[in-house]
Amino acid sequence: MNVATVLVLAALSASILLFLRTRPRLLPILALVGSGVQALMLFKVVSLGGTGLPLALLLGGLLAASGVLLYLRVSSKPLIAAATVVAMVGAIQVLSAVL
Repeated sequence: MNVATVLVLAALSASILLFLRTRPRLLPILALVGSGVQALMLFKVVSLGGTGLPLALLLGGLLAASGVLLYLRVSSKPLIAAATVVAMVGAIQVLSAVL
């Protein structure tokens, strides 16, 4: 298991927690879709590709944006920690896609 696997699984578990305990659910669904697609691609269940924007940049941006917006919205400590994980993993993925 490498660092990329750990980051994707951490984002997936944090977004599941946010999905189960946050209302309204639009932002947690976006985080869950982004991390779920990344997990499926990581374990080679799904193979996605495109000609435009790199998929890692798009999914990382989705995670970062939804994580920051969830961080500003939630109030309990576990949900703040989960939103921070989602936002930080998304930011790391965006930076690695750009650099």
